[in-house]
Amino acid sequence: MAWYQGQLDPHRQLHSVTLCGRFYLFTIHGWATFFALLSDLNEMGQLEGDIWVERVRPVIAKNWNFQLLKKKLWVFKWHHICFTYDHTQHLISTYVDGSLNNHQKYDIVRTVSGVKARLGQGYVARRSFSGDLTQVNVWDRPLSPEEVRSIADCQSDPQGNYVSWEGGWKLQNVTSYNLSLTKLCSGDAGPAYFWFEWSPYPVADYLCLALGSLLPKNKTEAMTAMTVAKNSSYDLRTCNIDYWLAVNDIDEEGVWKIGKNPVDMKTVGWGPQEPNGLQYENCAAAIEWGVSDIDCPSNLKCAVCSINEQQRFSFLGTCENELRNFFFTPFQYNVSEIVFIGYGAYLIQKVNGIWTWVNHVTNTTIAEMEEFFPDYPMGRRWWKLHQPVCDQKHGGRRLLLLSPCSYDDFTCDDATCIPLHKRCDLKYDCRDNTDELECELVAFPEDYQSHLPPRAGGREDKSLPIVLTIDVDFLSVRTMDMVMDLSYELALTWADNRLRYQNLKVNNTLNILPDDTMHKLWSPQVSFVNTNGNQHTLMDTDTTMLVDRYGNAISRDPAAPAEGKLTHSITHPSLLMFCIWGLKMEQITLHNGLPLDFTLVLAVDIFSGETNTVTAKRKYGTVYMCDLDLVLYPFDVQECYLHLRITSATKSFLLFDVLKSSVNISANKLLLEYEVGEVVLVHGSSGMYSEVKVKVPLTRRSGYAILTIYIPTLVLLVVSYVTLFFRPVIFDTRMMSALTVQLVIATLFSQVSASLPKTSYFKMVDVWLLFCIGITFLTIIFHVMVDSKVNRSGGKSVRPTESSVTTSILVGQKGLPRKPVPLVRSKWMNFETDEQKMVMLTRITIPAVFLIFNFCYWIYIVIY
Repeated sequence: MAWYQGQLDPHRQLHSVTLCGRFYLFTIHGWATFFALLSDLNEMGQLEGDIWVERVRPVIAKNWNFQLLKKKLWVFKWHHICFTYDHTQHLISTYVDGSLNNHQKYDIVRTVSGVKARLGQGYVARRSFSGDLTQVNVWDRPLSPEEVRSIADCQSDPQGNYVSWEGGWKLQNVTSYNLSLTKLCSGDAGPAYFWFEWSPYPVADYLCLALGSLLPKNKTEAMTAMTVAKNSSYDLRTCNIDYWLAVNDIDEEGVWKIGKNPVDMKTVGWGPQEPNGLQYENCAAAIEWGVSDIDCPSNLKCAVCSINEQQRFSFLGTCENELRNFFFTPFQYNVSEIVFIGYGAYLIQKVNGIWTWVNHVTNTTIAEMEEFFPDYPMGRRWWKLHQPVCDQKHGGRRLLLLSPCSYDDFTCDDATCIPLHKRCDLKYDCRDNTDELECELVAFPEDYQSHLPPRAGGREDKSLPIVLTIDVDFLSVRTMDMVMDLSYELALTWADNRLRYQNLKVNNTLNILPDDTMHKLWSPQVSFVNTNGNQHTLMDTDTTMLVDRYGNAISRDPAAPAEGKLTHSITHPSLLMFCIWGLKMEQITLHNGLPLDFTLVLAVDIFSGETNTVTAKRKYGTVYMCDLDLVLYPFDVQECYLHLRITSATKSFLLFDVLKSSVNISANKLLLEYEVGEVVLVHGSSGMYSEVKVKVPLTRRSGYAILTIYIPTLVLLVVSYVTLFFRPVIFDTRMMSALTVQLVIATLFSQVSASLPKTSYFKMVDVWLLFCIGITFLTIIFHVMVDSKVNRSGGKSVRPTESSVTTSILVGQKGLPRKPVPLVRSKWMNFETDEQKMVMLTRITIPAVFLIFNFCYWIYIVIY
């Protein structure tokens, strides 16, 4: 540890405060306390900075709150951190590498004061700091974000006005050395190299990919590696020339690729006359004079992997709760040798030719890797346990994963990385095709019972909402049978909080459940009430069941954002190196608010069954009964219904979701007889079971009836009325015309009645046709009455009278005298007799009756 040698006034009270420091962690114990300000009363920290991998804890006036980090801290990498407290706003702020991590409202009632300041040591060993530490300063005010950014980027190096880094420190078991700020801020820049001696091409390719790198892509990169090799302090033996390149034409002769991407042949740096091996030489190697294609299986070359940024490996399947025991960093001390140093007490290294997972603090072996080719631990490997792991007894085998991939990547068995969303997407993305293995979507609990419905939110007193979605793509109505034919897709959506899902995709078509899983799940049953027979929803081979992803994963961390490098520089801070080991580990069970599952070696996201829903949908063709009211036919408006009822359980358990249920219609709305209106859902509240009705409004398309019934009958009525203008003396003609009209209307009435359902009530078309029959019958009666009146008058109507005007017209054969023929103008044209008055009355009465009837008829249709 180190004690501050500057003057601290115990009476000086800090209302606001800022603590900043730059550190380079070697390892993390339970947690690391890099600074503590102590009071003269006891050893309780007045101001303290505590750090973990994924969170930090500022202690201010004996008050502390955890603050989760947006990006996790790394070991063997420089970080800068600042805590500020503004007492005017009661605001605690945390800055990591110059960026604001978060604000937190917290009213610290007391002020900060102290008499001693200490670096690198907590109150117990498990809180000690191990690493390099510099630029630790304390101010009596909150620094601005611009000031913090300037310090983090090495643009300035201000000294604290309460505790100053240059105020002097008394060192205890600490090594001090000076380093320019220029070198300090550029220490993480530049590539690192891993060297492997004499490997076949598949092994060399695997090694670089598993370390998060690639083999050299061209001659230029290979020559750079050769230069580094010649100047390296490592004993590289023969690995200073002759390297494998990443390019090959294994998949397709003549098409040279890196992975799946073709490369420009001009950029490879081929030697003279190369490549020239046809299908016999499909790999490339670089030597000093250029690049040559060679045979892959029979050649051994060195492999060099350049790492531009430090790699962090995750060791999955270990059930560790602390991230420090979960992260590892690869290092190489000799060619072909590699060791993985854990953030905590673990190492993965080769011991006596066997890859071994050890606790180097307690000097115990936890597991040994079983023999595998290639003989490296990166990827999924079987390990033989020497200590219990995840409650599994020692002596057993356990599958563990050492992965260089980030949290948003999936690790293939060969340790290569693909985006996690490409796992289980029905196509191969891993080179070893392992991304399409173990793609089960549903994880059933041991006590899952498919005959019991889930409860909403796990509450026993709340009904589970069922979302009903109906998409109608065909609809027709048969008026004669009083039924409605529908072809539609019915979907039921619900949440089952007993389940856990994995590998869910945003595109839910990739989340379709197989038939065997579908039949293991509980699903609601909906009966079609107004159908013939006991028809209901089915879960068969025509049913598609899928999981809809709405919520985020509950057991994986989001990917850390890209982390920038330090580039600016000024001069000469000094550094302190701390190497104090703790022996006891703290248990951490949460990361970013989510529980971490370290037992998983397939890197899957786990989703809650409460926030992500299951949807079962199937196409149905159903005939629904319609209770048609034909009183206003053919000007009627009907309402047909799809009456649906949940029969799996009563509504105290299951309810149709009123807000989210919907119905859509894509079918043609202009039917043969009807036009379909806006289809709506009507929810029912009575009865034991939850019910819903899909109301289908139907407006009769009356044009056909008007053309085939009303217009023809209207024409016939006009013909019937015109017979009233025939001469009374031609009674036979008048009567025959009127009777013909009546017979035609009666025949039409019979045809219309036969085309409609038989009802006990009159329809408006019946009323119209009966009226037409009645008015033609009235016309016939008038004709009979007029004829009877004429016959009672003695047939005077056919003899000329004194008032008649006679005109002689000569008729006869040619050349013969012609007799004059009298032309008689009947006295009926003079409207003088009773018969004439009767004819006039009938001509007026018929239109009057017709108009009165039509007024009443159409008014009734409009207001009914």
